[in-house]
Amino acid sequence: MAKVPFTNGSLRGTQVGADEAYAGIDSTYNVLIGDAGGSIRNHASGGNDTFTGGANATNIFFGDANGDITDFGVGGSDSFTGLGTATNSFYGDAGGKLSGHALGGNDSFSETSGGKAGAPLSSYFYGDAGGDITGFAIGGDDVFFGRAVFTNFVFAGDSGGDMSGHSRGGTDTFTIAVNFSTFTIFGDAAGSLSQYATGGNDHFVSSGGDGTSTIYGDAGQDLRGHAIGGDDTFQGTGTFYGDVGGNISDNAAGGNDTASMLASRGLPVDAFYGDAGGSITNNGHGGNDSLTALIGGGGPPNTVFLFSFFGDAGGDLLQNASGGDDSFSAGGTIGSAVFFYGDAGGNLSGHAHGGNDDFLSIRASATFFGDAGGNMSDASMGGDDTFTASGSQNTATNTFFGDAAGQMSGNSRGGSDTFFGAQNTTNTFYGDAGLEMIGNSVGGADHFTGGIGSTNTAYGDALSMSGHAVGGNDILTGGDDASGLPVGSFNDTLVGDAQLLADRARGGNDTIVSGTGNDDMWGDAQLIIGRAQGGNDSFVFAAANGHDKIEDFGQTAGSQSGKDHIDVSGLGIGDFGQLAISAFNDTTHESIITFSLGNDVIVHSQHALTAQDFIFV
Repeated sequence: MAKVPFTNGSLRGTQVGADEAYAGIDSTYNVLIGDAGGSIRNHASGGNDTFTGGANATNIFFGDANGDITDFGVGGSDSFTGLGTATNSFYGDAGGKLSGHALGGNDSFSETSGGKAGAPLSSYFYGDAGGDITGFAIGGDDVFFGRAVFTNFVFAGDSGGDMSGHSRGGTDTFTIAVNFSTFTIFGDAAGSLSQYATGGNDHFVSSGGDGTSTIYGDAGQDLRGHAIGGDDTFQGTGTFYGDVGGNISDNAAGGNDTASMLASRGLPVDAFYGDAGGSITNNGHGGNDSLTALIGGGGPPNTVFLFSFFGDAGGDLLQNASGGDDSFSAGGTIGSAVFFYGDAGGNLSGHAHGGNDDFLSIRASATFFGDAGGNMSDASMGGDDTFTASGSQNTATNTFFGDAAGQMSGNSRGGSDTFFGAQNTTNTFYGDAGLEMIGNSVGGADHFTGGIGSTNTAYGDALSMSGHAVGGNDILTGGDDASGLPVGSFNDTLVGDAQLLADRARGGNDTIVSGTGNDDMWGDAQLIIGRAQGGNDSFVFAAANGHDKIEDFGQTAGSQSGKDHIDVSGLGIGDFGQLAISAFNDTTHESIITFSLGNDVIVHSQHALTAQDFIFV
């Protein structure tokens, strides 16, 4: 079948557009259309055209149709090149919409631009449609390349508008070679994905320069209905949104995105949003995202590099929303700081559920919010999160909020979270809430292990507990430190539940394990008031424990301090007669157990210790 040269009307039936080469004229206004001034309909196809823009010009190029591609129409595989100092708008297939069963072509876009300082130019590249993609239409697998000096770029992989129906985005590739200006990239749609639309599995590379890169894996706005984000990959620098810049709602789900980021250069701030820059609501679901980041280096002297990772949403998780199981690994240099939000930068409410997230921080100072950077309320639940700090850096500080940085209220429940400290760091741990647990909130069964030569402060549940809050059954282990601090000075402060227990709050049955440093050990709380009651806790000792102190040893079940035990089985002690215990001081309510030279524990209790207070081999 003979191919049809350009027509001012539409391509119809089984017509196929010719393969043409078009070139814009320098220093003028160029509008060039590859195949049809109207639309491409029925089973018609566009040709494989080549476009070259004029320098110092305005270039508006349509790869196939100025209008729409509909029915079973197919776009050609077109090539676009922008030259010099020009303002460019390139439409890979249609200036309008793709609908029906239309198929976009596999187009390529390239521009190496100049421009002038203080007067940046703009270029807009649309992989398939300048408007919406609807029905069962599918975007092509397009390739975008940009090297910006003083040009602001906008790339939309498939649609300049929205994607809806059962439409699908193509597998697009975007490369920013050098950026001294602004790039905004939408992997699939500049607008939203709704109904049953699916984003493509796109690949983004952003490197070099001091410009700004903002990249949306699927859509600049929202994911709604039953829409699904693509499994996208990100590499380089900038602010990345795994799926959308707005919200995920209804039954929509984010894709499983992967990012490898370098947060350095002269710009000290970068961020990654695993799924949504806004909130996840209704039955929306975050994807299982993975990020590796190298932070710091390359900036001016004394630059503080800040990096934020939001596993699922920069805003809230609401109603029945759920976060994905995300993983993050960050390596930093002196002066770098990382903020990890496992699920939401804001709050969890309704029946929202955080994911089971896994985070590794190497040398950088880190603040980790297991599920919410704000509060948890109603019947929301935190995930089972793990934070591991690695490497040695004397100036690094790690703060861990197992579930919420703020308040847990209503019937919210914390997850079973785990923290492993690094060497020579300062660690602060809140197993569930950074501020308070109130209402009927319940803490998770959390684990804390301090690092070697580190200073650790750990609260098994929260800073304070009141109302009818209940603490989890936590395990807190002091760090290893052979510095030999004197009696009364401590490397670690380990508190099983909270600084304050009030009202009718109940502490959990916690296990406090001595490290080799000096540990200040509290089974329940540093202050108990009202009708609050502690749990039945265990204090565990092994060889080379240092000079420790138990501040609140309980000896009566149901009492304010509970019925606690001192576990000496790890020392090979088989009965009460093998213990070296000083006489009980009726004034201070203290006695001293000496295990070996330089290793002992002061026990503050209501009564003198008896065999029933111990766990032996």
